[in-house]
Parts: sequence; C-alpha cells; structure tokens
Amino acid sequence: MPIRCAPEPGEALDSWLEFTAARLTCPFTDVLSALGLPNRETAMAALVLPAWTIRLTQDELAAITEVTGIADSVLTGMTLQPFDGHAVDVLPRHRRVNRRVLWGRAGSRFCPLCLADSGGRWPVAWRLSWSFACTRHHVLLADRCPACHRIPRMRSHPRRDTPRPGRCSSAAPDGGPRPPRCHHPLTDTPATAIPADGPLAEAQHLIDTALTTPGRPVRWRLYGPGGAPLNVVLGDTKSLGALVLNHAAPDDLGPLAPPDVLDRLERYRADPLPAGSQRSPDTRHGDLHSHVAPGDAAATAVAVTAAFRILRAENIRSAARAAQWLTDRMAASGKPLYPSNVVALGGTISPALEAALRCSRETKLMPVARLRHRTDVDSVRPPADHNARARLLPAGLWPEWTLRLTPRHASGRPAAQRADELLAVACLLAGNTTPIRAAVRLTGTAVSSHNVSTFLATLTRHPHGADVLRALVLLADHLDTHGAQIDYARRRALFTTRSRFIDPQKWRGLQRWLRSNPGADAVHAQRWLFHALSGSPPHLAHPDIAPATPAQRQHYQRFRWRILPAEADLLTRTAQALLDEYGINEPVRWAPQLPTPELSDLVLPGPDPDSITAARLHQAVPGSDFSVAQLARTLGTTTSHVTYLLSQHPVGWSPPRFHRTQHTATRVPQWRTWYEHDHLSLQAIADREGTSLATIRFALLKNGAQLRPAGSQPGRPRRR
Repeated sequence: MPIRCAPEPGEALDSWLEFTAARLTCPFTDVLSALGLPNRETAMAALVLPAWTIRLTQDELAAITEVTGIADSVLTGMTLQPFDGHAVDVLPRHRRVNRRVLWGRAGSRFCPLCLADSGGRWPVAWRLSWSFACTRHHVLLADRCPACHRIPRMRSHPRRDTPRPGRCSSAAPDGGPRPPRCHHPLTDTPATAIPADGPLAEAQHLIDTALTTPGRPVRWRLYGPGGAPLNVVLGDTKSLGALVLNHAAPDDLGPLAPPDVLDRLERYRADPLPAGSQRSPDTRHGDLHSHVAPGDAAATAVAVTAAFRILRAENIRSAARAAQWLTDRMAASGKPLYPSNVVALGGTISPALEAALRCSRETKLMPVARLRHRTDVDSVRPPADHNARARLLPAGLWPEWTLRLTPRHASGRPAAQRADELLAVACLLAGNTTPIRAAVRLTGTAVSSHNVSTFLATLTRHPHGADVLRALVLLADHLDTHGAQIDYARRRALFTTRSRFIDPQKWRGLQRWLRSNPGADAVHAQRWLFHALSGSPPHLAHPDIAPATPAQRQHYQRFRWRILPAEADLLTRTAQALLDEYGINEPVRWAPQLPTPELSDLVLPGPDPDSITAARLHQAVPGSDFSVAQLARTLGTTTSHVTYLLSQHPVGWSPPRFHRTQHTATRVPQWRTWYEHDHLSLQAIADREGTSLATIRFALLKNGAQLRPAGSQPGRPRRR
C-alpha cells in the first residue's frame, strides 16, 4: 500500500480502513481487496456490519498484519472481540452480536465534538450500548444523523464509494432503489450537555474504567470482597435499567439528570420503537426494554445511572432500601409481586441483587415468605428443600432458645401457647420450600398451620420480631452446616410410644430419702425422661403419661424447677442407660451454640440464659421452700428465666435435716462401687467420707447392697 495510516488508540477497525481509503482517495473496495477482506459478502448489502468488524479470524488477522505491519493484538482490540462475554455477547459461529444479551445493539453512537477533534475517527467503544456519554466534552452521545435520521454504521461503507470521514454514509431518505449517500457532516449534530460532575458523567466514567480491563472483576461492596465479573454487573444493570424504563415515574428520576435529558427520556418512553417499525402500537410489550437496548442515549444514561445507585450500595440491606421505590412502582403497575417472581421481571440477575430485591419487598411479604426467603439475614440463597433439617430439630425448640426467642406480653406471659413447638416449625421453614403442614408433620408437633401463620404474624408485629426471625435463620443455617449431636427423628420414633421409662418403686424410694412429703406417683419422672430423651413436650407422650389437663401441665412445670439434684442425677443416669440399651451414642440433652458475633447485634425478646451463673442462682435460693417470683425479683430477671435455670441447675432447697440425706443419695453409687468392687470395708468408706459407719451401712442396705459378714475378708480376724 502506498500510504499506511496508524490507527488511533481505541479506534474501530472499519473506521481505520475507511480513513485509510480516504487518504488514498480510492474506493473502499480497493482497501478491502488489498487486505484480503471479503467485499462481496451478504453483510455488504444487509443492515448489519461485516463479520470482520465484530471478530477477526486468524487468516484475516494474518493478512492484515502482513499488508499493514499492525500487530494482531492491536487489530483484535479494534473489534468487539475484547468485550465478548464481558460487555457484549458475540455469537461465535456467525460472528454477530446477540442483541438480547447484555443490551447488544446495531450501529454506533457518536460524539460530534470528538469527531471534529479526530478528523472523523470512531472509537470501537461507541458501538457498545454502555457508551452513552462523552466524559471529555460532557455531552450525551448522539444516536442518529440529524439529516437522514438513520443510525450511523449500521452496515459497511458502500464499497464502490470513497469514504468521507466525519460524514454520514447512510443512504439519503427517499433516494430510490440506488439512493445517494447522505454525507451530512456529523460534527454538526446538536449534543445534549450534562454536568461534568453529575451522576450521568460519573456512571459513564465507571463504565469506561471497567471497559479498559473487561476481564477484571468489578469490586463493588454489594458483590462481596471478591467483586463480580463485568458481565454480571452489566447484566444486573440491564435488568434494573429495564425496570426503571418500564416502571419509573418522572418524579423518581429528577435527582439523576438535568431536565432536558429527562425530557428526551420521556419522549423516548412514549414511543420507543424506531420510525418504520413493523410492529403496531397495540402489539408492543410493556417490558420492551427488558430485551432490547434503549435506542436513545438519554434513556440509557438515566437507566444505567439509576441502576448504579442500587448496585453501588454498601451492602444488600442498603441496596434493598435504594431499590424499594422501584419495586413499589412495579407493584403499583398491577404486576403481582411475589418473592419468587420479583427477580424474574428484569431478566437473569446475580444472587446479590436478587437478595436486595427480595429484601426491598420485606415489609410487603407474608411472614412465612420472609422466613422462607431469609430476608432478615440478607440471604443470597433462594429457598430450597431442607427437610433433612427436621431430623436435627426437636418437636419443641430447645429450652434455652425458646427462652430467648419467645415474645411475651407485658404481664410476662408468652405471646403464644406452645411457643416451643411453633418455633421449631419456624426453624424448619427457614430457607425451606416445604409447606407449613408438611413442616408440622416432619417435626412431630401437633400445632396447626393456622397456629404457625398466626405466630409468625405476631413475630412481625413485635418490636424485636425481625431479630427473632433472623436468629431462627441463623440457627437453621448452623444446623445445615454443622449438624446436630442428636438424631431427634430417631428418638421420636423410639420413645413416643413408650409409656414407662423408670421403675416407679425406685423413684418413690429415692423421694422418701430426699423429701419430707414425697410425691404420690412417678408420672412426672416419666414425663421428664420422655421430654429429655425425645425433645418433645410431655403432652406428645404416650397417653398413660401425657398431661391431659392444664392443671397437670402446670404441675409438671412445677416439678421441673423444684427437682432436687439427686433426683435430676438419677433421671439423667436412667436416660443414659436407655440410650445405651438402644445402642445410641448420643448425649442425653444437647443444644446448638451460635458464635457470639452472630448474635451480638440482635435484640431478642427473652433474656440470655447464661447471664446468670449457676453459682449465683444457688447463692440466691433460700435454704427452704421458696417462690419463683420472689427469686426472679432477687436476681433481677423473669420468672421464665428462673424456671429454666432451676431446671438446668437443680438446687438443694430442702429443709436442713434433708440436706445430709440428699448428699448421701448422690454418694451411694460410689460407696457401693467401693464396697462391692474394691472390697473396702464399711469403716474404710466411712473414714473416706467423713461420716459414720451406721450411715454407710444404712445407705447401702436401702439401695439393695448385700453386706458381707464381719471379718469375711481374707486376712481379717472374725469379730466375736
């Protein structure tokens, strides 16, 4: 070639070739022939660019490099190939832009002032829908030639004409079968000014910065520490921008753009289809912008800027607040919004944006939907099947968690009866798709779906209800991640039909040792063991031991906090023996412990169970019968808290004359071991324990030990 022209940085390949032909004053076809590019392909006559402007083949790269000396890496950067998969989607087989993905478009926008400065050179980035403003001259890019009203560079320059850089090469309107070129100077196109430091210019600057290295993640805080790929961010921008164009009111967009830009936007939204479109107004879809890139730079600028206001939020919760106006407009348009479809109205989006849109509807969602979609923890995970969690949950939530999560009236009474069962069902529903009725069945409770829905509605009305829902979600996540030490489903299957857990005679014998007024029967002990082993409230036990009346339930609750240490020890050992009988290697009782940082920001309606130590509790209990209400006032807590503490840390509250007996009852198993297995004498055991021989002798006899005759040990003289 007699003259070689170096391409400008960022210039499009066809612009460079046209400029070269203009310098050579030759038809465009001569340059194409010299470079080995096809000049008679179908695209030369169609309303699309030649394939080599989108993506060069290896043969085309080699031919152009051989003729011009331009490196193939530079040539590749002059096409849309570097942006493929990041800012535009190119169909590899046809080397065409998929216009329905990432807002692909045909033709190119342009800045008249830049064309004047460069002598008609066109940057390749102007072909992207994401280019809507010039940050150098602070104007919106122009969309059409002002003379022929056609979009520039919709197809290749006419091959038999000599290019005229900076002028429109589209066909003149009403020119017949072989129309002349328009040749209007595009540098004379009026441009809409935008503030240099305004939101529109800032949005374009962010995009230009990202396009310089399209393969690098965009590190916005909404997407977490690692950021997100550019195509994900632009996909979210497209979806949000489409919702803005389809649903936003003019008043919503006032802070984003000057009045003249908003006027252009409204004119475009009133008639978004180009002149000559074959679609009638009656067949236009209301969500047109969800699929097709906006044809006006003002519409693109406002849509992208509004989307960035949401995507550049500090976190999911902040993004939800920023998007709430938009989802409210969507709901007001008559479209039914559910958690499952609110994210589908704008196309495929990232999990972070999906979570933000769900959270934006949080106050409008049904309580069970808030729990299923985990909006209270800003979840990026959609609901799924988590029914396996039912094996890890007791029928009544663990007492310590029930204490913390149960909202109460001003009188101190719980806001709902059987709150432990309702909370267990709610924990299973967190992030779960299973229906409420199925969740009730899986946890083995006897509450109704209506009870669960009413309880969740009560939670949402409570001042700390959102934190309760969040704690339930965190608890469910902890179980899904770390599991549980107890298989409650197995225990429910084993022990729900069992009517006897401890020998009543053995229980009554112990009570005669410990209490001045022993209980009439052992039914409360049976209930205690069922409750501890199965994790289910006693009213779900076998009918022979289940409390049937409110008075019986009240008596059992009184039994739980009035239990003595020796009684609790016997029941615990009995429960462990039953587990051993079935070959179950699990603790008798267990409850999950969440990391402190996860709960530090929550304000829960109930007290922290660990805020009062066992030592402080024992110190506050008087040495005789006492009132739970009085003890709660002494400790500065609630009666429910004191009841829980006494059931977990039994106190020897009996009169003084029974304290020694209680101590004896706790030591008898050890004494019996020393006597029967270690063959210690009664006197040796008494010396070890600091008590009398008569006490040791009487205790062993009461517990069924067979005493040896005096002097029966080898080497010991027989007493005469």
